[in-house]
Amino acid sequence: MPFQVSPGVNTSEIDLTTIVPGISSIDAGLAGPFRWGPVNELTLIDSEKLLESTFQAPDANTYSTFFTAANFLQYSNRLHVVRSTSTAQKNASASGTVVLTANSSIYYNTYSESDGTPVTAQGDWQAKYAGELGNSLKVSLCMPTRANLAAANTTINAQNTDVTITGTVTVSTANVITGTSTTFGVDLRVGDAVIINSLNYVIGAITSNTAATVTAAPAATIDASNTIIRLKRSGFEEPARNMLGTCNVTANSTTITGGANTTFSYQFNTGDIVKINGEEKRVNSITNSTIMVTDSPFNNTATAQTYSRTWEYRGSADWAGDPVTTAHSARRGANYDEIHVAVIDEEGTWTGTKGQVIETYNGLSVAKGARFEDGTSAYYVDAINRRSKYLWWMDHNSAGDAYTTGGAAVIAWGTAANSNIYQANGHVRTVSLSGGVDGSDSTDGNKITAYGKFKNTEETEIGLLLGGESSATVALELISICEQRKDCVAFLSPDKTDVVNQEASEVSNVIDFRNKLGSSSYAFLDSGWMYQYDKYNDTYRYVPLNGSIAGVTAATEANRDAWYSPAGFTRGNIRNVRKLPFNPRQSERDDLYKNGINPVVTFAGEGTILFGDKTLLAKPSAFDRINVRRLFIILEKSISRFARSQLFEFNDAFTRTQFTSTVTPFLRSVEARNGITDFRVVCDGSNNTSDVVDRNEFVGDIYIKPNRSINFIQLNFVAVRSGVEFSEITG
Repeated sequence: MPFQVSPGVNTSEIDLTTIVPGISSIDAGLAGPFRWGPVNELTLIDSEKLLESTFQAPDANTYSTFFTAANFLQYSNRLHVVRSTSTAQKNASASGTVVLTANSSIYYNTYSESDGTPVTAQGDWQAKYAGELGNSLKVSLCMPTRANLAAANTTINAQNTDVTITGTVTVSTANVITGTSTTFGVDLRVGDAVIINSLNYVIGAITSNTAATVTAAPAATIDASNTIIRLKRSGFEEPARNMLGTCNVTANSTTITGGANTTFSYQFNTGDIVKINGEEKRVNSITNSTIMVTDSPFNNTATAQTYSRTWEYRGSADWAGDPVTTAHSARRGANYDEIHVAVIDEEGTWTGTKGQVIETYNGLSVAKGARFEDGTSAYYVDAINRRSKYLWWMDHNSAGDAYTTGGAAVIAWGTAANSNIYQANGHVRTVSLSGGVDGSDSTDGNKITAYGKFKNTEETEIGLLLGGESSATVALELISICEQRKDCVAFLSPDKTDVVNQEASEVSNVIDFRNKLGSSSYAFLDSGWMYQYDKYNDTYRYVPLNGSIAGVTAATEANRDAWYSPAGFTRGNIRNVRKLPFNPRQSERDDLYKNGINPVVTFAGEGTILFGDKTLLAKPSAFDRINVRRLFIILEKSISRFARSQLFEFNDAFTRTQFTSTVTPFLRSVEARNGITDFRVVCDGSNNTSDVVDRNEFVGDIYIKPNRSINFIQLNFVAVRSGVEFSEITG
């Protein structure tokens, strides 16, 4: 207790309840190529279903990594996966100009609105991850409806009808429209459809609050005092109306031809659903102001006097009506910030159905900082970046005018709501992503970079490191990682070319591969590959065995303990094996085993079995068995974690006794569970001498007698004569 300078009572606590924590070492790590998902970033996977949804189904270039992971997950549910990069790998983008945005850290540090500079060359959107799968993505954005507002632009008035604008206008043959007592830029916006003296126009530009231009001039000047009527401008769902002239269609034709005063290029967008005389068609392309092409022909000839337009994805979700103004912006006096967003599988690569909507975002806001009533972000940049499995935001849509005049300012997207009007003309903007590249096969360097994510013991805790399809170069790096960490074992398989279609030379090939790896008790090498069914592509594949071997090792720990051998008929059964390309005979198993290679053998009627438990340690030692190596990993990791609580304490008899009295019960429990046969803990003045204390050190010596697995069985059958007493012989 501290010294007290005046009378009083001081209380203090001393915690003597510390224990040696139990440690699990069933977490595994794997790196390699996949078709989708974050690159060079750790992802925890607990099932094959999650593996598929995160990294997508395998193809001819990624199946060995995918099924190594899937096979492990047949036995355990904790696999940390890193997708490796490859040469030329790129994310698809809206513009087709592509870069590699490997993972979320790269995005937020480089391209995000808050932390980096948007890459405007990418267009509005980028695929969330690299690969050709991104080329099937399409994004459709329905912008805020130009709904009619009452005075002060605060209340929606007659949203689905036309409205007369305050003031009068004159239109000249020079396309100039001049207003009196008007507020162009607020009442009217670029792209608005208007009727003046029964003639249809589209506002092309606004130069002041009383001057604008229209996209088509009348044959003669229209004199003053004409009332201007604005038509509802929406990409969401519009009622049928007589707007912008006639539309002429011919039976069995996909072409819509506009009459006088039509401006298709302003009023429609590719993907709009148009209805002409009751027939709904999707707009495939807009040639110019008077010609549109639909996706299928019309049944009848018609000169349509009315038509409507609807957003192509109007029926894809339970949208909350026309996007207009969110509650967030309305409270701040702002308008036209609301949007709906649909993400589409355009080519059917993701879902198997072309044009399938795979994500929808209802009632988002283009106002920075906007929030829903429940407090979650409504700002479309944040909402899509955080929630989408497919997209990164890259740049704001620039559609809309930015003219400022009487009343609220017209401002760009991404600005906080504050008595303003956002750029919005009721457009629909639909873009397809392109330029995504899978890249060539991952090189050894790519894989080593990915496996580097497992070097930091504080970043991820693993006990098993799967090699997947690894060359000797990569395998050496995995062994180095495990020896550096000292808490995990690398599970390795030889090259595919060592055992597949290598009749009579498999043993020598595998031994050559083993000889490249050196000596280490932190590595476990099996004898080859397995042939299994690929349900995703309806074919059979050769897959390295190390995923399954690591799996039975994890299952052994989960069902018994880490110090039990995973080999043999009780715990070493390998699943999903159609056949082994190399099924070693007894003589071949002898050659493999004496070189530290663990045979995997298919026995008729008994299945495929892991038939060895040796590490790659070359010298005779208890550590040449995986059960002993994993026993010491558990002991060292558990006791060292407890020992950290002794840091910065005094090296005195109390601390040493506390260490011994805590470690001893832990080792007794391991002994009771057949991990060790005997032990001794020494932590006293004999090994913590004054020199040790003066160097600020603390020494605890722990002596262990590990239990051994049976590798060799000798059965002696002795025939004896009748009348012989067995006690005489056995004695």
